[in-house]
Amino acid sequence: MSLDDEDGTWLLALESALHEGVDDQELIGITRGRILPEEHRAEIWYTCLGGKSKLSNFTQFDEIFDLQEQGLIRADSKALVDKIGNEEEDKVSVVSDIESIFTHYCKTRHLKYDSSLLWADIVLPLLAAKMARDHIYICFEEILEKYIPRESGIGGPVYHLLRLILLYHDPKLSTFLDSRKITPDLYATSWLRSLFSSVCSLDSTMALWDIYFQERDPFFIIFLSLVILVNARDQVLEMKSESRDQIITTLSGIPAGLSVDDVSDFCSLARYYIIKTPSTFRKDFSTAIFGSVYMGHGDTCNRVGDLPLSQALCLPVAADEIIDTCDMLQGAPDDVEQVRFFLVDCRPSDQYNAGHLPNAFHLDSSLMLQHPASFQTAVQGLFMAQRQAVASETPGCGQHLCFIGSGREQEDQYVHMVVASFLQRNTQYISLAKGGYHALHDMLVHNINESLSDHDSKHCLVCAPDNQSHSSEPADQEDFSVTSKQQPSFMNKFSSFSSVFKMRSPAVFEKLSSVVSGSRCIPGQTGKISKNEAPTEVTRNEGTACPRQCDVPVENNQSLESGETSESVEMKEKLVEYITNPNGEGVTVDRHVSSQDRGKLYRNHGDVFSVGFDDDEVPGGYDGRENSPLEVVKITQWLKKPDVISSFSCHQVKENGYMYKCHLLLMDTLLFVIRESETKSGEGHVTARRTLASIVKITSKKRHPDLITFKYGTTSPDGDVTISDMDRFLIPKASEATKVIKEQIMKQMEAAKT
Repeated sequence: MSLDDEDGTWLLALESALHEGVDDQELIGITRGRILPEEHRAEIWYTCLGGKSKLSNFTQFDEIFDLQEQGLIRADSKALVDKIGNEEEDKVSVVSDIESIFTHYCKTRHLKYDSSLLWADIVLPLLAAKMARDHIYICFEEILEKYIPRESGIGGPVYHLLRLILLYHDPKLSTFLDSRKITPDLYATSWLRSLFSSVCSLDSTMALWDIYFQERDPFFIIFLSLVILVNARDQVLEMKSESRDQIITTLSGIPAGLSVDDVSDFCSLARYYIIKTPSTFRKDFSTAIFGSVYMGHGDTCNRVGDLPLSQALCLPVAADEIIDTCDMLQGAPDDVEQVRFFLVDCRPSDQYNAGHLPNAFHLDSSLMLQHPASFQTAVQGLFMAQRQAVASETPGCGQHLCFIGSGREQEDQYVHMVVASFLQRNTQYISLAKGGYHALHDMLVHNINESLSDHDSKHCLVCAPDNQSHSSEPADQEDFSVTSKQQPSFMNKFSSFSSVFKMRSPAVFEKLSSVVSGSRCIPGQTGKISKNEAPTEVTRNEGTACPRQCDVPVENNQSLESGETSESVEMKEKLVEYITNPNGEGVTVDRHVSSQDRGKLYRNHGDVFSVGFDDDEVPGGYDGRENSPLEVVKITQWLKKPDVISSFSCHQVKENGYMYKCHLLLMDTLLFVIRESETKSGEGHVTARRTLASIVKITSKKRHPDLITFKYGTTSPDGDVTISDMDRFLIPKASEATKVIKEQIMKQMEAAKT
């Protein structure tokens, strides 16, 4: 929380701005996603919804109430007024106003009124905010046509998109709901049609709308729904023995528990998921989902390629987003927040060898049917390469797997099978490149040879579509010649793995299987994809630190059947050394953080501790100790310990977005994380013991400063910081907490120097 929050300065600035009549942009710059004061709520809502610049024809209403559904409209209006509890002398006037709003909107839009559309629940918060009649109509009209999905009935495209986004972030929960034939339109219709007004209390709804209208993002409702689902996952997954109807009823009612105090965290988590989600869907489906009824049904926009949105296998990503993301990450400033893709090129080897993106891992999709064992081993190599690339912060490589096909329907059927196999393993962050390699090639056509690696226009099927593809030939007849290069990069070495696995020599296959099953570190590469500039040279990170990953547990979604053999450790190391360092050049591997590092990290160096803005992600998000038995403690007893300097009640935010109530306990040299037990009140589990000396960064997000990330690692004699682990917390009054922790770290640094 900033000083503005603590001393009320922002309220003074807000009152001054409202008095001066500033525009919505300036207002949002002051309010910055906060819950609004009740006395200013109506005016700010009206401004954020464009009321000051919007012309309305409501003043031209002829006051003729002659719709076929007029009796239903009047009954719903009376029921709404009874819910508000106005004085008896005011009720008739308010009922007339509501009936006029509904009637005029139906007449001007040629709509048939239906109570199930929940218009009364939309108007309720506007009435409670004490808006004028004409302002209510303008806000009602804007909410319906900007924030409420145009087709919100059964089978509407918004529900298919919500399912795809849930599949992207929590495939296990999505798969469970699919297995019970529970689609989002069965439990989320009231959420989306009323912006949660029909299921949440009035106070919670008004606080939520305060932030919602400041976001000005129609898709925000989808990510709020995602947060509800993800945070209820454990409860839902435990309902395996319950009936389908019981699960739907439980899901539908979950938002009812939302309190005003929960709203800020609720919206912060939605923002977190937004920055963790590719944005192609916004451009592709905006007109299909939102907008005026005059826009029709948007059938032409409600498609992914040649398929309707309802049949999409996973979240699609456009070629321009893939290329722009890779370009931005090459020289992005520290505070840029981006989805980081790990590209997987699934085309046949002959097509891959005729041109590919420089940072793409090659996984031949035909292996899945023709050589299943080889495919499994290649997938292990993929995950191994991804983990190492993320750990070594290789540019253009991240945790989000984006699969690239050829863009040719017949070949891409194999690609779809590969993607489906990853989804069946409940692998997070799976997407598919729209249009495949063909679309990427078209985007880079003006600088093709500099932007693609090994591009050969004579054999490239996009440049020379008449060439006969070898992809239909048996795998063991393909050409696996590799062009000799002096400095083979990390990614290129792994890219050729799936082709090597097709060789018929069992000895070679077994040796490579054992290597991929091992845990040795391999340095990353640097590379660039650009539409306008030549790529930076691909180089080996020789002599640089490379954090080992052998102590980081592989997630369940990455646990595959291994092809491990009984090869000796010596043979494994020799093979790894050959693959990673064919020229015999030295590679150094950094050691782990140990307890002996305490108090030494900052000696004879400048102040490398920083409170800044969160930038790069660290793989795993925690060190895996939670998989071992956790120490059970009494929380109140620990909070009263004499050596506790300070404690902070907060929520721990895991990398998948799950939130857990916990307490941070600051001691002389340690920072404890105690997670509250979900089954026993007053008890908790010690999930982490962090030495203060291992904290190298404390960062926050610009847009939600209460989301704090602690990064742990080591500092080299040259002052280079190596991040090995991280924790993320949502801390009320975060500025106070980070200040106290920083002061204690500084004390430890001074003590270490003396």
